[in-house]
Amino acid sequence: MKPTIETERLVIRPWRDSDASDALVIYGDEQVTRWLTPTMSWVPNVLTMRDVLHRWKAQDVAPASHWAVELRDTRRVVGGVALLRLAPWEDLEIGWQLARTAWGHGYAVEAGAALADWSMHHAGVEELFALVGSTNARAAGTAKRIGMELIGETDKYHDQHLNLYRLRHYDLSYHADFPQRASET
Repeated sequence: MKPTIETERLVIRPWRDSDASDALVIYGDEQVTRWLTPTMSWVPNVLTMRDVLHRWKAQDVAPASHWAVELRDTRRVVGGVALLRLAPWEDLEIGWQLARTAWGHGYAVEAGAALADWSMHHAGVEELFALVGSTNARAAGTAKRIGMELIGETDKYHDQHLNLYRLRHYDLSYHADFPQRASET
């Protein structure tokens, strides 16, 4: 069973069937999904979004998984985070997506850092990678604020030329600006 992870402002929890409309605000927005190709494309409607949520639930194998990100005070879903296997390797990618209305509040950093912390302290993950397009300054900034280090460019994944960021378990203790530890409920 996937845990629920809480931070000061966020609850990171498994997606529910009832989240399809909220998820569509995120994954039905081409300004969000343009950065997710080829692993995910724009979702056109609520029925398709519900199918995507079901597929995620069926395909998730711990620690690789998908979570909804909701605001703790209002319980409104504002994004999603994921740990994804980078096939055919066993590498784990961390990803974050937010509704445009939630951009600029630090939620991606808070959610990404909490998921990284949980994965390394509770799921035995030793390192995480983030794949960022060279023109995606917002994602690059988020990766850096999470504490990830740019280790170079790669075309190893998804047949695309991407910037590769890495965070190792060992690195967590060396980032004074790493957001507060997440608590698992």
